[in-house]
Amino acid sequence: MQAIILAAGEGTRMRPLTYTKPKVMLPVANKPILQHLIENLSKAGIDEIVLVVGYREETVRNYFGEEFNGVKIRYVRQSKQLGTANALISAEHVLEDRFLMLNGDAIVFGDDLRKLKKEENGIAVFEVP
Repeated sequence: MQAIILAAGEGTRMRPLTYTKPKVMLPVANKPILQHLIENLSKAGIDEIVLVVGYREETVRNYFGEEFNGVKIRYVRQSKQLGTANALISAEHVLEDRFLMLNGDAIVFGDDLRKLKKEENGIAVFEVP
């Protein structure tokens, strides 16, 4: 199954930390946020990830390459960050009929991903206290 991760944003509210790297590459427990998410997707059985990149995209591409943790990585560039719908439209040419869509700045755990993956038409919302 395929997952799409929206990772194009600049993270202006995280400045000055995001002057040199995108928000998804900020470290949490000594790893970029995006790495935690990709590792958890891999554990949940996702075999391909489409990363929608934009701001400082080379940082993401150089770190993850074309395969990471046994998962194929594809990149789609969102030239202007115009929101979630625009990011999906940017990637529609590479998306399969069924996919998981996640925001790149939220760590979602494997158990939750496995449950969501089983649903035919599922939506998950996670409370951030």
